[in-house]
Amino acid sequence: MQTLVIPQTNETPEIVLDGSKGIFSFAGKSFPENVNDFYNDTLKYLEAYVLQPKDNTTLEFRWLYFNTATSKMIVKIIMLLKTVNKSGKSLRIQWFCSPDDDLIIEKGNEFAELLGADFSIHYL
Repeated sequence: MQTLVIPQTNETPEIVLDGSKGIFSFAGKSFPENVNDFYNDTLKYLEAYVLQPKDNTTLEFRWLYFNTATSKMIVKIIMLLKTVNKSGKSLRIQWFCSPDDDLIIEKGNEFAELLGADFSIHYL
């Protein structure tokens, strides 16, 4: 799979989807005007990836801020990628944040509890 890179803007994160390595990263702020339109290409890419995933898949988040609509999209992305577990492959989720960013830490803990994946929080 070819790597898909979506550059960061003031309202949207940098997204790097590298299906050939099984590494997907999201970094920055996410509050696009239309979250479905913005994440459409990302979801299509990931839907294609899960059909033939690598043995190990890594999903990395480095959020500075995200809105409620993005929060729902994060759940959708994680649930989609969790399907690789059904084929005997592994998914590891890494949530990077500042140790003093209580909101992002809290959200990471909520996602970890809600989604029950191999989810770890790392402090930068």
